[in-house]
Amino acid sequence: MNRTLKVIFCIFFFAVCLFFSLATFIPGASKITEGGTERPSLVKDGFINDDFGTDYEEYFSRAFAYRGYVVDLWSDMRAAIGEGNDQVVVGKDNFLFFAETIDSYTGNPMTDDEIKSAADAIENLAKAAESKGARFLFAPAPDKNTIYPEKMPARYIRNENTDLDRLFAELSERGLDDIFVDLRPTLTDAKAERLVYHRRDTHWNQDGALGAFGAIADRLGVSLPDMSTITRTEPRDLPGDLDALLFPGKTLFDVNPTYDLSEYYIFTSAYSTPMDMRISTRGAGSGKALVFRDSFGNAMIPLISSSFAETRFERANPYRIDLLDEFHADDVILIIAERNLHTLIGSDSRAGAGNTGN
Repeated sequence: MNRTLKVIFCIFFFAVCLFFSLATFIPGASKITEGGTERPSLVKDGFINDDFGTDYEEYFSRAFAYRGYVVDLWSDMRAAIGEGNDQVVVGKDNFLFFAETIDSYTGNPMTDDEIKSAADAIENLAKAAESKGARFLFAPAPDKNTIYPEKMPARYIRNENTDLDRLFAELSERGLDDIFVDLRPTLTDAKAERLVYHRRDTHWNQDGALGAFGAIADRLGVSLPDMSTITRTEPRDLPGDLDALLFPGKTLFDVNPTYDLSEYYIFTSAYSTPMDMRISTRGAGSGKALVFRDSFGNAMIPLISSSFAETRFERANPYRIDLLDEFHADDVILIIAERNLHTLIGSDSRAGAGNTGN
């Protein structure tokens, strides 16, 4: 009986291998994934390709037939037992988390010198803004697992003194409490009423962005539109970025709370997506804002645009603080994800005379 099972297993194994090998020649069955290579040739530059075996192994791992379906099936099986992959952590209650946030959740990936360098950059940017007559506010967006630690798998032990805590402490020691705002208390309170981050995406949703910008607006003395008059919908139309990493062969959608602020602002630059490197808007509010941001700023674009008369959003790093020479903003806001704190180092290279020299 044991021998029969072994024979059946071997036949099945070789049949599967043969199927996926031959199926690569079926038109449309093989799709090169990101980072993949073209099918290698046995002959290269007129000579036998000595690396053909290695090259073909790499090619096949990214282009075997129906790869997306196989990866999705494997991901479904792992997700069913609470496991993700090297990019996604499967949490509780249908929550997914970005694996790149685990280091900052469980430890301190930034050294003391790096924390000080990040604080130097923030201080330099603030001084450069002040020299141009603008207020500066650093508003880092907490990682999803910072706000929803109870949804994380129990095997991850939360660090009680994160890099964000250390950076805030460093700024406070320098007497710079007025140039940063801690959004964590606001978002933690808000989650008791509504979900403030997408379940299947890295980012906060627009309810979370609304709460976060409310805290920013309070610090800057800026007025938002009357949100009680704004239509709020909950379409299931967001293709979650974490779902895409976990299930590359299919498109899944998450609930996407949306506030219709279209009557309160317009785009004044050529607009393609919220990830455009530069976006300019004109809104129903007052004053001008220069906003440096990463993808966490996407959900804030309608909110900020509606609250100022004119806004310019910039994704370039080093931050274009020199734009204040031509765009005379009243407020400069820096919004980046907690997991991206390390990118602050050197981001002040355009601050010019504002450098502290630390």
